[in-house]
Amino acid sequence: MSKSKYLNGLEEQNLTRGNTDKPLSFLPMVITWGDCDAAGISYYARYFDWFTNGRLHLLKKYGFPYMRSFHDRGIAVVGLKAQCQYKRMLKPDEEVVLETTLANLTRTRATFLYVVRKADGSIAADGSTEHAFVDSGDGRPFDLNKRYPEFWKELHMMLSAAI
Repeated sequence: MSKSKYLNGLEEQNLTRGNTDKPLSFLPMVITWGDCDAAGISYYARYFDWFTNGRLHLLKKYGFPYMRSFHDRGIAVVGLKAQCQYKRMLKPDEEVVLETTLANLTRTRATFLYVVRKADGSIAADGSTEHAFVDSGDGRPFDLNKRYPEFWKELHMMLSAAI
């Protein structure tokens, strides 16, 4: 995928973690036919799949790939709330950029914000998700600091220093 005008503009402005107060990632994507309904318009539920991709991309960018950092420790990052506001339709072959921001991180929860931007920088959709840290074995939520103090310290230092 070629870089969109929007993403090129971000790089030219040097908009990186150093210029924002929260952990942030940009994930370029191309809308596929598989992302669309029979009318050829992006299907509403696909946005939540994209949000998952953006969240995993952000965690990996900051050194916390999901499988190694969470899954392999028995930590499930379970969705509690999800919302999306659709503003402009997307069609196959459109290039977009998914902006993901970690808005809040506590010892038991994390909240992420998302913006899907078209190549011209206009907003196609925005949304948020809230997650709890849950034991993948018994399904009970827990405090990361109590169960994994070293992991919490590393995660907290890297991701929430500016939150």
